Amino acid sequence: MRVLAALRPYLLPQRAALAWGSLWLAATSLLAMLIPWMLKLGVEAVEAGRGPDLAWAAAVLALAALARGATRIASRLYYLHGARHLEVALRRDLLARLLAQDGFFFDRHRTGDLLARFTGDLANVRMFVGFGLLTLVNAAIVYLLSLALMLSLSPTLTLVAVLPYPFLLLAVKRLSRRLLHHSTLVQEGLGRLSEAVEEGVSGQAVIRAYGLGVGRNARFAAINDEYLRRNLVLARLRALVLPVMTLVGPLGTLLVLYFGGRQVAAGTLSLGEFVAFNAYLVQLAWPTLLLGWVLTLVQRAAASMERLQLLLDLPQVPRLPAASQVSAAPPRISLRALSFAYDGKPALRDLSLEVPAGTLVGLAGPAASGKTTLLRLLAALYPPPAGTLFVDGRDLAGLDPRIHRLRVAAVPQEGRLFSGSLRDNLLYAAPGASAEELGRLAEKVQLGAEAALFPQGFDTRVGEGGMSLSGGQRQRVAIGRALARDAGLWLLDDPFSHLDALTARALWDELRPLLRGRTVFLVSGRVSLLGAADLIVVLDEGRIVAQGSQAALLARGGLYARLYHREQLRDELEQGSPLTDD
Repeated sequence: MRVLAALRPYLLPQRAALAWGSLWLAATSLLAMLIPWMLKLGVEAVEAGRGPDLAWAAAVLALAALARGATRIASRLYYLHGARHLEVALRRDLLARLLAQDGFFFDRHRTGDLLARFTGDLANVRMFVGFGLLTLVNAAIVYLLSLALMLSLSPTLTLVAVLPYPFLLLAVKRLSRRLLHHSTLVQEGLGRLSEAVEEGVSGQAVIRAYGLGVGRNARFAAINDEYLRRNLVLARLRALVLPVMTLVGPLGTLLVLYFGGRQVAAGTLSLGEFVAFNAYLVQLAWPTLLLGWVLTLVQRAAASMERLQLLLDLPQVPRLPAASQVSAAPPRISLRALSFAYDGKPALRDLSLEVPAGTLVGLAGPAASGKTTLLRLLAALYPPPAGTLFVDGRDLAGLDPRIHRLRVAAVPQEGRLFSGSLRDNLLYAAPGASAEELGRLAEKVQLGAEAALFPQGFDTRVGEGGMSLSGGQRQRVAIGRALARDAGLWLLDDPFSHLDALTARALWDELRPLLRGRTVFLVSGRVSLLGAADLIVVLDEGRIVAQGSQAALLARGGLYARLYHREQLRDELEQGSPLTDD
């Protein structure tokens, strides 16, 4: 089976649990085979009038039934525990592969769909490995033992009893292909549904603020209806499986009653043998019915494995070297005719720049000029073209991006935080820091006084994405998180955009001494903050249009000077100062 082949690396560590489960399952089946034989002996004892033999057969039958219940529980525990361990290992590897991907991967795949693979698809695989394999192994053992004992009682009657089964196999083969196709459609629909829910929850503030609830609800209703339609098609197919399975047992029983009854009447088969034969035939009925349920499990697991295989086929992530092997020294950065595009749309065009180690570089320019894209490439979030971006003389395209990122302290513009406490987020890169270090870190980003006012201080929960904090507080926490890492390369993507001018200036004045000697790339919508930069690079439409010190750029005029004077004018208007001619 393709599902088992794909799961082989994860089944091997669970082979002991599955082997023990199979042994207990075999014991359960052997005890089940004993019950019809005791019925045979009991009927024969009644016919011969042997009371003690009847009592002995009844006692053995009762003990076998009790022991069978105990062994069944043991077999289920081993199989289901093995399935849970497999699910955990599979989820861990899937996440490790996912987090090692570049930005292009996440541009191509929707967050909600990826979440659905980690929930619904993994649950389908776990159900197959647990209950599915348990039922398949149990059916195989029961079929083997029951048919062997039925053949020993009457070979001709056994042949009559299994006559309907080839028709069952043909029907199952036809249904299984359709089940696989529609199971895949259902899982894809679940991915779209998960994406819609994720977007609605994460964007609830925007939806409510702009009164978009009606439109979002209508869109979600359409996705939900389509998911319902796909499920109903699959449900109709599943509804066909059970009737097909239930036809086999009664049809085989009718044939056995007719031909077996004639053999008993002719004296070629004893009544006890006939009763035992029917009991074994009945024992085949339950595994046969369950095979219909297992068929749906197999097809759902196969469809889910196809979706999970997308992540499993990603390159395995080797273990990172020890942190001591990663240099914390500020790197030298070289751009050599660097060009970059998103899905064929150019974002950077022919950038060439030499940045000595320990340089503070300011990046200025209008929106969509390529500033954030450059920082993403410097952080190795996207793979740069070979031979265009060098770190300490080494081509970044040939380096392990995870090792490179250990040298990076990045502060994204959105100030993304994680669910947890304020303490957890500030010390995300240094979880072993002391309370004194935490306090000093909070003071550096001007959060100490505000944290003291929170209900639980640094242990206050910040909510999903830090939504219980203001935009400025989230940005300061992100800056503090970066300070906790002793990194040589700093990438600051407009880290003061949610702060007022005075707070931004005060925080930047606090940070500048701490970043002295580091290689820093600072993007700032407040170009006045770039005055202390060793070099200011002006981008427009993905190209470097000017570079130099702030004084030189202002004297030269051009784009930077326009941005600078526009900011001054805006600040004067906000402060209500009268305009004066220079």
